[in-house]
Amino acid sequence: MKRTATAAPVPVKSASRRAAPPAAPVSEVPAERLLEAAVSLFAQHGFDAVSTGAVATAAGLTQSMVHYHFGTKEKLWKAAVEHLMHVRGNMFSLNLEDLRDVDDLSRLKVMLRRFISANAADPDLTRILIHEGMNDSPRLKWLAKRYMIRGYATFNAAIESAIKSGVVRRLPVRDVTNIIVGACVLTFTLSRLLKEVYGELPTSADAVSSLSDTLLEVLFKGLEAKSRP
Repeated sequence: MKRTATAAPVPVKSASRRAAPPAAPVSEVPAERLLEAAVSLFAQHGFDAVSTGAVATAAGLTQSMVHYHFGTKEKLWKAAVEHLMHVRGNMFSLNLEDLRDVDDLSRLKVMLRRFISANAADPDLTRILIHEGMNDSPRLKWLAKRYMIRGYATFNAAIESAIKSGVVRRLPVRDVTNIIVGACVLTFTLSRLLKEVYGELPTSADAVSSLSDTLLEVLFKGLEAKSRP
């Protein structure tokens, strides 16, 4: 089942009415409907504020279906995160095999563009991470061990490789990774705020492309090593 990206609104210049877009298809599989609803609710409200009853209602099912498929709210949360990561893995991969013949700096730039695109398409993972990151919970430790450590390590390795090849300045790798991750995800995590500030969501194809280009320009002009005379 694919998750649909949030579409940016088109500024209305007149009062003309337009046909409503077709609704996204609803899965006929109860477990998938529950997972989709759980991802959305946990991303919006955090673990503590969401009940299994609320998830069932959002999915158009009964609470007994939640307990039948997942047992507890904790197990539902983990299953929802795994579902989200599976969908994201199909959308965006940090596997560098397809970039093995690309130079180190280009590889890092491609990774950054992919990362931005994934977060623009679906920022729910980051919203869940923000909720969990404010508490030293077992869920946070599970998230870090199962997914986040590996993801950060992939970026670290790409940056270290670029440093060794001399195309990136020798800076603390962890700091560079954190700057890249923060820049790539914060815009879309705060998309609703930015809509109030600028009047439109930052998730249209043009907006995402512009952000990628601007971030690469700002970030890599400061990272690229000075060419030797």
